[in-house]
Formats: sequence, C-alpha cells, structure tokens
Amino acid sequence: MINKKIDTNLAYYLKNNIYKNYRVLIECKHFSKNISSKIISLKGTVLYYIESLNLIAAELSPKGVERILEFPEVSYVCFDEYVHLCATPTGVTTANGLRFSANYKFTGKGIGIAVIDSGVYPHKDLLEPSNKIKHFRDLINNLSYPYDDNGHGTFISGLLCASGLYSKYVYKGIAANAHICSFKAFDGKGKGFVSSILYALNCVFDICTDYNIRVICLPGELLMHNYIIEIYFDKLFKICCDKNIIVVVPAGSNSGSLSSITGFATSKHCITAGGLLSSSKQYKPYKYSSSGPYGKLTKPDLAACADSITSLNSDITYLSERNGIKLYPHNLENLYTTYSGTSCAAAYISAIIALLLEDNPSLGFNDVLSILKLACIPIELDKTIIGAGIVDFNKLIT
Repeated sequence: MINKKIDTNLAYYLKNNIYKNYRVLIECKHFSKNISSKIISLKGTVLYYIESLNLIAAELSPKGVERILEFPEVSYVCFDEYVHLCATPTGVTTANGLRFSANYKFTGKGIGIAVIDSGVYPHKDLLEPSNKIKHFRDLINNLSYPYDDNGHGTFISGLLCASGLYSKYVYKGIAANAHICSFKAFDGKGKGFVSSILYALNCVFDICTDYNIRVICLPGELLMHNYIIEIYFDKLFKICCDKNIIVVVPAGSNSGSLSSITGFATSKHCITAGGLLSSSKQYKPYKYSSSGPYGKLTKPDLAACADSITSLNSDITYLSERNGIKLYPHNLENLYTTYSGTSCAAAYISAIIALLLEDNPSLGFNDVLSILKLACIPIELDKTIIGAGIVDFNKLIT
C-alpha cells in the first residue's frame, strides 16, 4: 500500500539514499493538523498548505518521508518539481510589429490581472500617472514591497498595463488602465517550485473580490511528465473557471516538434497561447513554441507573436527593503528592453481578455475562449502549432 502512495522517482532516490533532505508535495485525503504536526516533530519544515487541494509542501529527511507515508490520511507523496519562466531577453532594442499606441474604446479599466511571475519592479510606467501595482506578495524572500530580481515579471506586467508615459505611448500596455496583483513565485534565475505556484493560485482566491481579479497570467512551463501534478493544476484552474477567472498560460519553450507541449499548458481549463514570428504579416512558427496535439484537445488554443517584443526593463539588483526598512529604486538608464518567448504571447492574450471583460463582465471561460477563436485570422500553419490562429485585435476591440 505504501509503495502506491509514493512517486516512483522519489522512491528510487529514497531507496538509494541519494539526498539528505527532500522537498516534497504531500497530498492528504482531508486536511489533517496531525500531518503538519508530525512533519514538525520529524524535524521537517511545513512550507505551504494549499487548502483547495489538501496539499502540504514540506522539507523532510528520508526517514521523515518514510514515516509520513505510514499515515492513512496521506494519499500521495512526490517531488516538488520546478516550473520555469519561458521568455528570455533577446538584446534587440526595437519593437516588433505589434504596437498599441492607438486609442481603443476599451482599456481594461477596473479589471485586475494576477501575474504569477518573478515579481515586479516599481517602473515609472507602472506608477505614473496612477499606480497599477495594487497588490504584491513575495513567496520567495518574503519582502513586503515590489521588486523583481529577474526582470521577466516586470516585462510581462508592462505588456499588460504599462501607461506608456515615458515612451510617448509607443510601449503602452494593451490594457493600459487595468491593474495587477503581483505574486513573486519565481526566483532570480526564473525558476519556481510547483508548490509556490499552486499556493499563489490559492492566494488569488482570497483577494479576487477585493481587486476584481478576472485574469491570471501564469507565464511559466512545467517541463516534466507527472500526471498527478498536472491534475493539481487542472483542479485549481477549474476553480478559477467556476469563479469566472480566466487563466492564460504559454505553450512552452520546447521545439515545435509534434506533441512537445507538457505540463499545465495541456489543461482544458486554461487558455494556452502558442508563439509566432511576424514579418510584414507573413506569419511563421516561432522555433521555441511547444506544439500539440495533446490527446483529443486542440492545444495550444491560439497564437500570438512571441519574438522581439519590447516592454519594461528592470533593475534586477534592486531589493525593496533591508532590515524591514523600505528602499527606493534608482532611475533606470534604459527604461525598456526586448524579450522573446511564448510568455509574451500569453501576456498579449491576457490583456485582450481584460478588454473583453471590461466590455462585458459577465463573460465566463467558455465565452471568452469562443470569442477569441471566432476572432482568429486563419493562417496556413498546422493547428498543432497555432490552434485556431492569431487573434485579430481590431476585429475584437473597436
């Protein structure tokens, strides 16, 4: 019975006495204070309790893992795997063909977007003329004030809702009057544990009403095959759907070979954005965009440009506090930078959804996905790469 409760990879490492300590996910049949107490008594550390899943993230010794498996409340134990951000700086200083400096009827006003990423730098275009950063939660270093030691989260936040004030509105966010709730679940190297991302999703539920969070942008990828962890994500994504919160994720960064898409990007309860290259409207597949098919699902659902996108820069050396005292950032020498990756496509789709929800707040997940697909431009590329195609922005927002 105990063997059925442990992931085979974890069992191998325990059997061969590989590590002195293990960071694990412990699934319980129901919440049990007894399990948390037992972890502590075994000189382990409880990292998170993810209420919606009855899941505990903990660090334990090999003996501690073996002892925890003996409890009938415990149904499954596995490694707490890594999730990776899937966009990188390109070193290019010009913007791609997508510029949103025009004035559209909708701007995302009043719509909250939760960004689960590497944090957010207090960039001028996010603070002026009004502060777009309405909430910040640091799950890595537990700092109280916004910062971003990687840069990815700031870049994505800029694509979503930067004011564009300091670029004369050239690099204005697509939903410029939306606001963000930033959850730092990825470290300075762009890695985050599964438990941190799951916990961040659970935290969104606690504040979604206060900040009118209707969209979650999760621009990372799970580069491994563990169907139990995929189920955890799918369950939380389903709760999001039930709460009328739309989750958008990138297809991932695996090469475009058939069935290269993995992890939570395969969930039927999220919108998955693939990547394209664009040159004078001649669309081509983006090399580092994962492809379907995945079972009977069409994944990715749709696509957007993912190459050489320009948005907000960060000072990755800046920390927002020291010894509990808030520190203020210096002025950036370069306010903007350029990234490539399917994260950019996910941010683009997230912002478009914010505009749709401003227009019609009653829309749910299925409504939004149907509208986006109907607005897609047909492209002569395989659906396993682009899904329904690339969204015609002007057809949606006029």
